[in-house]
Amino acid sequence: METLGNFRLMELSTDADFVNNVYSAFIIIDNTGAPFTINGTTYTPPNEWDGQVIPLRINGNTTTPNSNLMLLGNPKDPALNVPTGLISSTGGTEQYQFVNIKTGLPTNG
Repeated sequence: METLGNFRLMELSTDADFVNNVYSAFIIIDNTGAPFTINGTTYTPPNEWDGQVIPLRINGNTTTPNSNLMLLGNPKDPALNVPTGLISSTGGTEQYQFVNIKTGLPTNG
């Protein structure tokens, strides 16, 4: 049997923090709150879904907060919050910073 793993967070979708956390499953608390929009798809699930853990990576940009939708997840690894990409632009000259995946050190280009 496949396992879902461990979750350190259990939050209502109305309180979700997608900047600092990753949500990998959801629970419908009460189906009367339907329909639910999750990852851009709108669901009107059957009552049998109430209380069931549904494994699915949740995209905060395409999920509508709903007080009857509980999200399960974990804090993001701080190593994932490395600034990359455009860091400055002066007089038409752009400065980029990337992380070298072999060394983990920033490189400018």
